[in-house]
Amino acid sequence: YRHNETRYQWVGEKDWEYITEFYVNKKILKCENIELNFEGLDTYTEVYLNNSPVLSANNFFRGWKVNCKDKLKIGKNILKVVFTSSIKVNKEKAGNYPYGKPITEYIFTRKPAYHYGWDWGPVYVTSGIWKPVYIEAWNDARFENLQVVQKKVDKTKAVLIFKFEVMSTKNQSASIYLDSKIIEKTFSKETQLKTGLNSIEIKVEIENPKLWWTNGLGEAFLYDFTGKLIVNGKLKDKLTERIGLRTLRVVQKKDEYGRSFYIELNGVPVFMKGANYIPQDMFLNRPTSKDYEKLIQQVVSANMNMLRVWGGGFYEKDIFYDLCDKYGILVWQDFMFACSMYPGDDEFLENVRQEAIYNVKRLRNHPCIALWCGNNENYAGWKYWGWPKMYSKKDSASIWHDYEKLFHQLLPEIIARYDSSRFYWPSSPKQNWGYPVYTGGDVHYWGVWHGQEPFEYFEKKENIGRFMSEYGFQGTPEFNSVKKFTVKEDWNINSKVMKNHQKHRIGYPVIDKYINWYYNLPKDFKSYLYISQVLQAKGIRTAIEAHRRAKPLCMGTLYWQLNDCWPVTSWSSIDYYGRWKVLHYFVKKSFTDILISPVIENKIFKVYIISDKLDNTRAILELLLKDFEGRVLWKKTMNVEIKANSSKPYFNIGVAKLTDEYNLSSILFEAKLKEGIKLLSKNFFYFFNYFKPSVYCYVFFRISLFNLFYKKYKCPIYTSIL
Repeated sequence: YRHNETRYQWVGEKDWEYITEFYVNKKILKCENIELNFEGLDTYTEVYLNNSPVLSANNFFRGWKVNCKDKLKIGKNILKVVFTSSIKVNKEKAGNYPYGKPITEYIFTRKPAYHYGWDWGPVYVTSGIWKPVYIEAWNDARFENLQVVQKKVDKTKAVLIFKFEVMSTKNQSASIYLDSKIIEKTFSKETQLKTGLNSIEIKVEIENPKLWWTNGLGEAFLYDFTGKLIVNGKLKDKLTERIGLRTLRVVQKKDEYGRSFYIELNGVPVFMKGANYIPQDMFLNRPTSKDYEKLIQQVVSANMNMLRVWGGGFYEKDIFYDLCDKYGILVWQDFMFACSMYPGDDEFLENVRQEAIYNVKRLRNHPCIALWCGNNENYAGWKYWGWPKMYSKKDSASIWHDYEKLFHQLLPEIIARYDSSRFYWPSSPKQNWGYPVYTGGDVHYWGVWHGQEPFEYFEKKENIGRFMSEYGFQGTPEFNSVKKFTVKEDWNINSKVMKNHQKHRIGYPVIDKYINWYYNLPKDFKSYLYISQVLQAKGIRTAIEAHRRAKPLCMGTLYWQLNDCWPVTSWSSIDYYGRWKVLHYFVKKSFTDILISPVIENKIFKVYIISDKLDNTRAILELLLKDFEGRVLWKKTMNVEIKANSSKPYFNIGVAKLTDEYNLSSILFEAKLKEGIKLLSKNFFYFFNYFKPSVYCYVFFRISLFNLFYKKYKCPIYTSIL
């Protein structure tokens, strides 16, 4: 609310103690094993049970278990959990950093990086118990984990291996039963358990299986399986697992440009349409299961099929992945490293190893997980952003060696061992904007916004990569949302509160510049909020359509970003209160399975039709030129057969011919695609935007200044010209 952020920074700077009492009866205390289970601790933690130390923890991203049988007593027990401020720890470790000043201080703590602030988020450095804590008591044996390996999946048969991990207190006989109501069959195995951890496999074959598909291509069908562990005729443990049967590959084939980068699902190349996802709140227990359901349904409503879980947040709660499974949303899953270079000492790497194993084992059975990615922009920062210049040659070599140990050795080894069927990608992006991005891998294109290039640069072929995993433009929340965190005196874009809820250092001036290019200056505060959203939507629609037209060279477009973690002017399409910005409505239209997209390419006006359908579609294409009074000046109707999974122009005409016949600054083009009476797609093209002087003046002056400074000083400059 307002500028409360500035008033509460002391919270993260303090140490905190949490104390509770609980009661234990004789029945629990008689059990062979009693464990204290913390599913999530934030972050540097000492745990005391009845005044005895039982656990030291140092990782937000994993769970912690400790045997506590000898520390418990019948009746009242006292549990104390002490947290040391991560801000204090970071400062201390930064002071001992062997290479001088670290790029960022958050690198030392395995905790969400965005808690320390981002260019769309505040600084709220939390400290506490962020997931459930409970006592587990058990005898004889129990399930530790289950991995479902899909050995073969096609339309005729699925062959699965269920790998059970069973912990046993002694050598003993046991039986495991596995059943599913859907296939109405029970599988079982008799086994001899040894003391400690055991691995037992059960093979399952399913005839004519139902496959799992992404949103828009088919049903995201899920199978439920229940496993039961029987010892001496008694049920000792039970677990359930929900899986989707599918094959998925990330395909990197050599071609004339370099290497492809696309998702192949059940043998079909699928264009990925979606967004980057950040945590839904600064305080992670605020979002309820209903909030998660609502957000994923909004993703589905916008015709998306993928979300990227960004590496500066956290490995999401189980419900997030369960919902993505249910609704057919693939997940690009980053490991939690972002925008910096991380330590490579043995203690840090071992901490990361346990974190990675914990989360890979937790998430690997979800059909929604498409790939694992090592980090967000660490490689780009080192290669393209000048980070090595901060250090000596020797220290730079050591820092890069630490990078390779973490992202090219440790993490891929864990994936190979615990989730070998999944693709691992060391860093996103592989290619940085301003370089040849179409050769291979994924791209974060920030020429628009950070580079302050016009929206038309989204359409330049040299800016369209094989997979566009980040790009974006800011828009404010709408007025009803702004009213929730402001008072009337704040209703000015330059007020203290509105500036506090804009975390990009030149955010509003950049928005102003683009408004000047494409629209007129808004008359008041409400108008500014509205036109900034229209501007944002215009820009991102331009990008999405360009990426989809470039199919199959480009096979994915994930804009930055889907959501917000607090009320803020940001790149999101859904604001903190769940309201759709104009962008989300535009995204919904731009992500339909069949899209008409008019564009000017090399002085030729073309009408593309893009289809993500797996079958050909027969339709009627209706093309119109209208003046701004709505009068039809020209009309053409065509019968077309749209090829499955394709993008190509179905109509073209020279711009010169149009300019000879019409005043293009005062007409618009309208295209409709119909299947019978059903409208498949509709789009407009305003020629005025392509002939507006400001954009082309910008391009001319920018190139001229770039060349001038490069020739004279041998260095490019990044300048802003209105």
